[in-house]
Amino acid sequence: MPYLKLIEIATGRVVEVRGSVLLGRHPDASIVLAGDAAGVVSASHAEIRYVQGTWRLGDLGSRNGTFLNGERLTTGAPLKVGDRLSLGASGPVLTVEAVTEGIAPTVPEHPGLAPPERPAEVRAYAVSLLDLTTGKRYEGKGARIRLGRGRECEIRLDSTPDLTVSRIHAELMIGPAGGLVVRDAGSKHGTFVNGTRLTRPLPVRLGDQLTLGDGGPTLVIEGLGTLPQMPVARRAAGVRPPTLIGAVGVAIARAKAESRRGGRPSTAFLKAMAEQIGNDSRRKVRWLTALIVPVLLLLGGAVLGVYWLLSSEVEQTETLRRTEADSARRATERLRQELAAARAAAAPISQVESLRAQLESARTRTAELRGAFDRAQVALSQQLAAGEVRRVAAQGEIQRLRDELGAAERRAPSAAVIDSLRQAVTIAELRNAGFDAKLRAIRGTDFASIAQQYQGAVCLVTVELGRQYFSGTGFVISADGYMLTNWHVVADSNVARADTIWITMADHSEARFADVIAMSQPRDIALLKIRAYQGPFLTAVDWRGLKARQGEPAALIGFPAGGGFARSGSRSALVRTSMTAGIISRVTDDLIQFDGMTIGGSSGSPLFNANGEVISIHRAGLPQAPGFALSVPLKHAIPLFPEPLKGQLGL
Repeated sequence: MPYLKLIEIATGRVVEVRGSVLLGRHPDASIVLAGDAAGVVSASHAEIRYVQGTWRLGDLGSRNGTFLNGERLTTGAPLKVGDRLSLGASGPVLTVEAVTEGIAPTVPEHPGLAPPERPAEVRAYAVSLLDLTTGKRYEGKGARIRLGRGRECEIRLDSTPDLTVSRIHAELMIGPAGGLVVRDAGSKHGTFVNGTRLTRPLPVRLGDQLTLGDGGPTLVIEGLGTLPQMPVARRAAGVRPPTLIGAVGVAIARAKAESRRGGRPSTAFLKAMAEQIGNDSRRKVRWLTALIVPVLLLLGGAVLGVYWLLSSEVEQTETLRRTEADSARRATERLRQELAAARAAAAPISQVESLRAQLESARTRTAELRGAFDRAQVALSQQLAAGEVRRVAAQGEIQRLRDELGAAERRAPSAAVIDSLRQAVTIAELRNAGFDAKLRAIRGTDFASIAQQYQGAVCLVTVELGRQYFSGTGFVISADGYMLTNWHVVADSNVARADTIWITMADHSEARFADVIAMSQPRDIALLKIRAYQGPFLTAVDWRGLKARQGEPAALIGFPAGGGFARSGSRSALVRTSMTAGIISRVTDDLIQFDGMTIGGSSGSPLFNANGEVISIHRAGLPQAPGFALSVPLKHAIPLFPEPLKGQLGL
């Protein structure tokens, strides 16, 4: 269907045209112009009509003329995007924002335009979209809703810096069956519905996800409904009076307008009647005109006299009519608001479906968290069981040393041998006491709940360095995908930066790309950003370096031994985190020493204290002392953050 969109410059009013329209000050005009600038606008000033496949603008004999791009029209002229329409040299100005051509019946051009047929009625839709990245909501209505960065779009995503969104990217429109469908509008990066790229128009439903470009913004259809059917365009009124009564009515309107300007109303009346008679002569009825001219003049004079006698009564009646119309309009608006409130209170089916989808998502997430909790509980139980075995073995070793010491004392050996055995017993007892204290601290901390609550923000980092692949761990710290890991995970002394970086979140299988934002080789810290991230992130973070205390329990969550071990024992391709519990054995301004087992792949893991707060980034284990690991306090990562991220984190 042909479509034209106009915007009035002074008021910003948007006018959508899908048929022939009349522009002027007359109340029955399709587009009524009002305001101070409308003083130069005639009652029936100009007309826009779709003629032979082209939108055309024509002047209707207005007093001050119709201008297109600064030039006064003498005949009909075609319209295109960017054109400026001016009704009078100093009158209202409208711009053409969108033009869609289609197949239309051939219609003769003004002058001599016949009144158009009554336009067909079309269904309009109202949609509500939620941007998953920013949380912003967009609303649009109409039979054709365009999405993109251009000003002509009904849903305009001009605030996003993502260049994957085209000027007119996609359209929501009425399908052949009368339902709402989405189609790609020739965008550069494509349109995706629920992860599948569009190749043809596709019906949309509540809850569908529309992604504008690969990696671009994702919009969820939150609300969907139909609007009452409306005519496409109002029928043009007053263009050509088809009857004698109509001709006299137009002449009276001209006389009234001339009187307000201080001119002679009788001259204007006779001139208007002559114009009407002239138009009739172009319809090849000259013989009829010749017969009725005297009658028309006499009748016109009589009507004009009556008009001036009753002008005051007419003015009062018109004022009363306008007052009643305003009252009716206010009552209609009040009823419309009450109807909207009633519909909202009735919980329409769209809201029910939305709540049902949210409930199902919550159930799925609860099941995932329960699985993570069970895995953490099993891992912790295994670690405690292994610790108990080591504790019993240590006690056996102490008893053996005590027995040897007693036997040596009975044999009366040298004092040096007895002192050596006594020192060995003392060291073993101290070591066993420290081990007992560690197990008591671990048992007293609910690390399983910490793993359940926070492991979803931990990710497996896979990098390509010089055609070789390595893996490590990282964790997300912001809603838009900023994350931390080690410098040596994404770079080394031979390769300054990884060729490609993939991020796989815990309990997921699909990988996504990430980019290096900043690095610090001396501190062994790297700041990355995941592209188009939507997921969990850590909020309890010790940015000031005050939450780590020597002797307190701690836990490391990450991917030791890399992706292969993370996927082992699973029937799916999901990656699963591992948790190692221990205690904080040393705290300095530059490092935190963790007494717990770590191996390759754990680099970049978050270290949690007993309260579930991230206190440092795991860096490496000690080769000379297995079981001891060093990590970097998070306060040393702040200098790498860009200013927007600092503001987002409140730093």
